Amino acid sequence: MADALLEEFLAGFDGEHYPADFRRDYEALECLAHNEQGETLLVKDRRTGSLCVAKCYPDVDLPAGIGESSLLQGFHHSGLPSFISEYRDESTLCVVRGFVEGTPLDQLAAAAPLEPRRAVGIILQLCDILNYLHSQNPPIIHRDLKPQNVIVDGRGRVTLIDFGISRIYDAGARADTLCFGTRHYAAPEQYGFAQTDPRSDIYSLGVLLCWLLTGQEDVEQGKSAIQDRRLLAVVEKCTAFDPRGRFKNALQVKDALNGRTQRRRALAGLAAVLLLAGGLLAARLTAGVHFREPLIAQAARAALGIPDRALNEEDLASVQQLFIFGETAVADLDSFDNLVDEFAHGGGSQTRGGIASLDDLVKMKNLRKVKLAFQDIHDLAPLAELPGLEEIDLRNNPVESVAPLAGMASLNTLILFDSNVSDLTALSACPNLTLLDVGGTPIASPAAFQGLSALRTLILHKSQLQTLDGIQAFPQLELIHLANTPVRDLSPLLALPNLQRVIVSEDMRAAVEALGGNAKFEVEYQ
Repeated sequence: MADALLEEFLAGFDGEHYPADFRRDYEALECLAHNEQGETLLVKDRRTGSLCVAKCYPDVDLPAGIGESSLLQGFHHSGLPSFISEYRDESTLCVVRGFVEGTPLDQLAAAAPLEPRRAVGIILQLCDILNYLHSQNPPIIHRDLKPQNVIVDGRGRVTLIDFGISRIYDAGARADTLCFGTRHYAAPEQYGFAQTDPRSDIYSLGVLLCWLLTGQEDVEQGKSAIQDRRLLAVVEKCTAFDPRGRFKNALQVKDALNGRTQRRRALAGLAAVLLLAGGLLAARLTAGVHFREPLIAQAARAALGIPDRALNEEDLASVQQLFIFGETAVADLDSFDNLVDEFAHGGGSQTRGGIASLDDLVKMKNLRKVKLAFQDIHDLAPLAELPGLEEIDLRNNPVESVAPLAGMASLNTLILFDSNVSDLTALSACPNLTLLDVGGTPIASPAAFQGLSALRTLILHKSQLQTLDGIQAFPQLELIHLANTPVRDLSPLLALPNLQRVIVSEDMRAAVEALGGNAKFEVEYQ
């Protein structure tokens, strides 16, 4: 049916029905898709020569066109297409977005089966994208998550496209007005059983994971072929018929895929009781100072050693360090590091903490060291009001932008491991930043931290780093951690005069040997 529509479209295509200013600015190169709602064109900007994609709707009042245009204009995420422009006349609406280079996931998987590790890596990136969408106010639900709408570029980076049937969640609605979606991937509620919400995308994510692991779109058939019990459990929970039985959000899916499962029931019950008691106690004892986040209140009390009286502004002015990992607030760095070690080696039972806002930190004007790991922190803007910060550790948080940290003269250490940060150039105005940990991030090249010339320690393990070209711009580097990255050419490191130690993984041994006897630095295998 789709092929017949496309052939019919191409046979009669002349472009005259598009808005005149659209035809003036763009040249149509190829029809990528065509259906009853309109066509998707690959176009070239006549002014710049750059490639773009135009979704053209023959009905200017069609909800899909209006919705996609408004949604794209609000996106600011590396895993989502960028809005460029909109054109309309009395009969046609054209929405132009950036062209996403890469291969649709269905074609990528058809060319060669994906290893489970790579399949999970793709789903993890989609978790971050969905978390961004679902964290909007109100949440944005994609509703058509399928292989054809997932683009993977040459560096393995994922982009989610096609927001034509996406909707903004309305908590007051009882059911969706229209039924949309793709068979197998659409959640049951998309067929009119109930209103869609972010858990509808979680369902589709589970189907997609099942398909990547087995080639089966029918989950009931595919589940029997999944050998890994943990991955099977993730698929089953994602695709529960009742939305209440699914993961509540994409971060929970990400945690489950990373092996960070929830505590056993007994421990979970005990933790809930302790957390509730701690939260109530913190709220009662800080009656004079209101905290938005109970965990931050607990951390302040731990730092001050004041468990049993109300805190005042003078007390908070004495707080210089805060340590929180997951749901646990501790008093000192050693206790925090112990939690990190347990978590990293799979021996801990931490679950993600609930901190979403950093507004409470502004009450502690003399903070020097802040470690808030494994939370749900996106916005760093409050940190801009704490110019005395020297060390910031926000590992395992969905942070995307470091712009609020620009110009922090005292900042010397920044840890953003397992975040969504891809551009750190704003930190070039931080003259004393010497240690940067951006392992487990989408960073692909040294261009991401251009201008950070004072760096001495750079941690990039488990990142998407593809190349070291440009690393010579960081002559002060003494240590660089590259283990479990795709980098296979280490020769640019030879241009670093102060480099003393390089950490790599076993699969990089050939790259080390290729250096011959030219390396003056120590190589450590991890």
